[in-house]
Amino acid sequence: MLKNITKAIPKLCQKYFDNSLVAKRSAGHSKWQNIKHIKGAKDAQRSLLFTKLSRQMKVAVQEGSSADPKSNLRLEQVIEQAKRANMPVATIQSILKSCQQDKSQAKSHLIDIKSKFGDGGGMHLFEEKGIIEAESTGETSNEEEMLEKATEHAIESGAEDVKIVEGNLVQFVCGKFNLLKVVSNLEQLKYKVTSASVEYIPLKLQNLQERDLALCHSLYQKLENMPEVMILSDNIA
Repeated sequence: MLKNITKAIPKLCQKYFDNSLVAKRSAGHSKWQNIKHIKGAKDAQRSLLFTKLSRQMKVAVQEGSSADPKSNLRLEQVIEQAKRANMPVATIQSILKSCQQDKSQAKSHLIDIKSKFGDGGGMHLFEEKGIIEAESTGETSNEEEMLEKATEHAIESGAEDVKIVEGNLVQFVCGKFNLLKVVSNLEQLKYKVTSASVEYIPLKLQNLQERDLALCHSLYQKLENMPEVMILSDNIA
């Protein structure tokens, strides 16, 4: 298995699992999607999330050469994500101010960890997409009707794809540069956006045996609890 981990100095990292091609991810939750979700104390999770968002802002400022979100799209996206996570405005402003004062270079890096099954870098197995999760406020009698309405709204708002996650929670997929525009359009259509970010989406998925799933789960636990790790992406079914 090949895992790609993107780091931003000192140790910001992002990991990908590179496996052979399999069928596309289904709309429902797979066993892996359920097992990798790790819950902990809410206060600890909130603190860890804020730390990760803070570092993402610093990287965005350094790579975009600007602490002004109006001229730095990536920074604007991270700030919006921080606001949705209820990060205080004063905290955000403090982070941006420290970025202007700190001249050290924080850059993202990609490290390929190759196994005997690897055939080179795994970036070709992923694509960057805007992922938006939003609660539908409209009244619908069933999931089929909700999906039909959400599909109409996806087209209207500029999204590329849509699926029902569970209940009234809908996931929209869009181009990474259109993320904020689509979010705004969905909000005008009375959706309550709960999360919006640019993520690496696998083009194909790989099924793993129980033993390998357990190993990956253990790795996720360790990486997700490291403040330096910002995002984890994989192509596990």
